[in-house]
Order: sequence, then structure tokens, then C-alpha cells
Amino acid sequence: MTRGLHWANLGVLFSTALLPWPTALASEAIAGGQPPDDRVAVVLYATIGAMLWVSWMMFFHVLFRHPELLEDSVDETFFLGERVRAFVGALPYAAAGLVGVLTIPALALAILVLLPLCSGSTSHGHAQLQVFGRRLSPRQ
Repeated sequence: MTRGLHWANLGVLFSTALLPWPTALASEAIAGGQPPDDRVAVVLYATIGAMLWVSWMMFFHVLFRHPELLEDSVDETFFLGERVRAFVGALPYAAAGLVGVLTIPALALAILVLLPLCSGSTSHGHAQLQVFGRRLSPRQ
């Protein structure tokens, strides 16, 4: 364990702990029916979602830069890919925030609801997703 990994872990925990607040705020804003409140709530949720992805990117960056922290069975390049995945994961949250500000907050909210599903489907990498797809396809 290094000091950098401790700080990266605290970043992940902090951003995760913030999620209930914008979730409740978005729920109250949408129930209230005030479009300006909807925009603020959706942008706040998107910002914290992007912040969570960035914190994971920092976490994976520390592990990539310090292979001595890894077990021998862990491939060092795994964390390079996860670092890129985390960066790419933050982009849709930022885009959803822009959609919420510039267009329809409800559309941004729909995007934000779907993003965790996309993240979960890719959590084991593209190769695992292909294997899962082959299992679902009908046998010939």
C-alpha cells in the first residue's frame, strides 16, 4: 500500500458517498416540476457521476504506476485498460450533464439511468462481453 493508493481510494469512497445527495435532489426537483431545478439537479448528478469515474481513473493510474503493489498473477496492462475505460466512462456523464443544461433534463436523466447498465455490461472488458454474447446466441 502506498500513500497515493490511499488517497485514490479515499477519492473513490468520497465520490461514491456523494451519490445519494444528487439522487435525492433530482427526485425532489422532478417531483416539484420546476425546469430550472431539474436542470441543476441533473447537472449535479452528472458531475458527481463523472467525478466518480475520474476517481476510479486515478485509482487505476496508481496501480498501473506501481506494479509492486500487485499480486504476481495480475497482468500489469489490465490497469492501463481500466484507466482508459474510466476516462471513457466519465465522458457520457459529462455529455449527459450538457444535455440536461442545453436541452431537456428528462432526456439527460434517462441517459443517466442507462449509463450504469452500460458500465456493468463492460465491467469485465470487451473480451468477456463477446463470450457472454456467444452464450446468449442460439446454437446452430
